[in-house]
Amino acid sequence: MSSNNPYDDYDAFDPYNDSLDDDTGDFSFVEDEYDSMPEGVGDGFTYAHSALDMSAAQQPDSYDRVDRTFPKTQLRPAVNLPVDAAATTNDSARGSVLHRRKKRERQRLQTAPEPEVGYQLRGGVGQGSRGSFSNKPKRRRHRRHGCLITILVFVALLMGAYWLIAHPIDDRLAFTPAEQQTVNGTLSWSIPGMPYYVLALGSDAREGDTVSRTDTMVLIRVDFFGGKLTLVSIPRDTKVEIQGHGTSKINAAYAYGGAGGAVKAVSKLTNVPISHVAVIHFEELADLVDYLGGVTVNVPTDVYDPDYTGLSLEAGTQTLDGETALLWARTRHGFENGDYQRQADQRILITAIMNRMLSLSPTELPGALDRVGDLIGTDMRCYNLVPLFLRFKFGSPKVYSCAIPTTSDMIDGYWYEIPDEPGIASLMSTVNKGENPST
Repeated sequence: MSSNNPYDDYDAFDPYNDSLDDDTGDFSFVEDEYDSMPEGVGDGFTYAHSALDMSAAQQPDSYDRVDRTFPKTQLRPAVNLPVDAAATTNDSARGSVLHRRKKRERQRLQTAPEPEVGYQLRGGVGQGSRGSFSNKPKRRRHRRHGCLITILVFVALLMGAYWLIAHPIDDRLAFTPAEQQTVNGTLSWSIPGMPYYVLALGSDAREGDTVSRTDTMVLIRVDFFGGKLTLVSIPRDTKVEIQGHGTSKINAAYAYGGAGGAVKAVSKLTNVPISHVAVIHFEELADLVDYLGGVTVNVPTDVYDPDYTGLSLEAGTQTLDGETALLWARTRHGFENGDYQRQADQRILITAIMNRMLSLSPTELPGALDRVGDLIGTDMRCYNLVPLFLRFKFGSPKVYSCAIPTTSDMIDGYWYEIPDEPGIASLMSTVNKGENPST
């Protein structure tokens, strides 16, 4: 075909093919062939015979055509006619062109990709349309439905197991209605996944007591993802102002306002929000320790208290049964550091009980939590405690321990621990950062 012909890309006879007669450049054959051909044959266009200027054939764009607009669906590769095409008839030329078109169409249909399962090709492959999606894939839809059903079944089984196993334990952990009323409105919301504070109160109530003070007050910072627990002891004789009762020792806040009163006093003293509170009844502590088979502790100093608890214990590693552990947690006489030593011993005992529970197998855990339900009253539930247990069981937690700084003084005949407010602020800043406050 002529390189000067701008219509070489179409199925048309090329009247400007200068290769027909290289010697003479005679176009007479093409001109005669064109005159004898019906208009619009072969290439889908209509030409005006009189519009062709044969003298300007080899100069592009110098001729005119009647119709230069045509759809792209009619674009076809150019057809090269052989040199001896003058011998062919109009019918044979037309048939050759149509034959090649049909052959290309058959090849296109053979190489066209088959539609995927679950899809409908609107136009149909035979019509040459690209098609469109009218339906969603049935197989994929069925797979999604199957996954959804599996998830729903799993959630239903989980809820059923929780109701059968954990719900009775939750009932035993819960505060009494009167105690819960004192807590309402005093606890702060915690952001899921972020560290939060739990106030543990040790009640020294004996059988038959209706009002009691708290022998033990430990503020615990729980860092779930960091795997850290920080225990901060509050001396029972710390001097504070209790709303409606004036100056008093902080352990009286529980006697005046229950667990909620203690939460308010400790939160104000340490300037941190408290999200949960647990009241430990020391009378039941012995049962939990005995259920665990005793706890192993490192007693930091000799204990000799014949006048109060009657306990005598040597320093060093000791395995304590329930009764001995209870007496050790209560002993504060005979120590050089007095109540500070008892606070340190209580933190050691809490850590030992926690480590012993973390060593339990999953089948032993429900029984231990059942004993804990007799030991404490709390706003926490199994859905709070079990994830915490699993987190620390499979990743040993770091446990930090300290006490707020105070100075001792006698005021109006009462012995107080005067809080060091700047020292407390500095200490709690370290605790809030998750760092070791003992340093």
